[in-house]
Amino acid sequence: MNNHEKYYITIVQQLADFKKTAHNLPPAVKKKNSPLHNIFLMVYSLVDFLLLLIKLTTSTNSVLIYTAPGYCSQKDGKTTDRIVGNLQLENRIYINQSKEARLQSIDSYKVYNIGGLVKLLSFFVRTPKKSLKNLKAYCITNNLILKRYRGNQVYLICYYDANGISVVYSKYRNKFQLIEVQHGNMINYPPYAYASDLKIADAFYVKNQATITYLKNHLNQNFPDVEYHLLPNPKQNTMAQPGIHLLYASTLEFNGIHPLFMEYLKGLTPEEQVNVYIRLHPREKHKKEIFINQIKNISSTIIFDESLNWLESNTIKNLIIISPWSSVIEDAHDNGYPSVIIDPNGLERFRYLLDDTTLYADSATQLKEEILRLNSITTQH
Repeated sequence: MNNHEKYYITIVQQLADFKKTAHNLPPAVKKKNSPLHNIFLMVYSLVDFLLLLIKLTTSTNSVLIYTAPGYCSQKDGKTTDRIVGNLQLENRIYINQSKEARLQSIDSYKVYNIGGLVKLLSFFVRTPKKSLKNLKAYCITNNLILKRYRGNQVYLICYYDANGISVVYSKYRNKFQLIEVQHGNMINYPPYAYASDLKIADAFYVKNQATITYLKNHLNQNFPDVEYHLLPNPKQNTMAQPGIHLLYASTLEFNGIHPLFMEYLKGLTPEEQVNVYIRLHPREKHKKEIFINQIKNISSTIIFDESLNWLESNTIKNLIIISPWSSVIEDAHDNGYPSVIIDPNGLERFRYLLDDTTLYADSATQLKEEILRLNSITTQH
């Protein structure tokens, strides 16, 4: 077994252990594609792959960006990059790594889809472990791409999935600067918690100084020459609003609203003036109907927040964030919003953030008390 295969298996196991919770979660709902769709995606990806190879041989100052639908947002029928888009990169070449869905364009740039080709190759590659078939297929595909790439910067949003590992360990890695852009919380998250023997990326764009310190002391402790850059904070224009305003940030593993928060919602009355905004995890947007069915008998006002960026679109100064363990908790802390963590895994992950306005509640009664207290504080300032 090669080093990249061992490293990938280790990370997959660490993530599986991390995501275990004390709750009995319902079975995950997976969106399955029809055989016809898969065949279409394979053919479409093969054509895109050939077009990409041609593009790469004729473009000398381009920037290569690996992405997926979950890292993008939809607005007015157009797809926009919600992770790397703020870096104002020019001459972008987007590669969609998803094996399930295709993208046509992002911010007016054509997208080259490779997931269908990876799925096709995985049927034929031989590997000692079945779980490594996708990794092997990504390695074959990305080595062909990176061999022909004539630019000098490659951007990753996730280094620890099969696509990311195939790029990090590529035989052509020394041809370019590899850059990872933070898309979720890194502190105390397994892929970033342990020192790597290989330089994962030459540079990281992250959300705060605490994350830089964490990476220096954990993932990158063997590589002091790694560069770090801070992502710009969004501009905000907010005012205090009457009543209680809660933004619930969903966590993928719960397949709906967390049981503790559901208990809290069921106990509310219209007189309490609680307004709830539900923001779905990017990979849960196809599950919206599950959330709608859960809240159909709730008496409070509930609205789905489908904005591109909740920090930029929010106008409510006294907004309180509620989540099991979404990285929105860290975003809230960085931007001055109070929050309440409602799951033991979230407590362990974000314990370093706990203070007077970033709290933990382990019951619906305690959650209600903390919300009332936080709302009193935020409306006074």
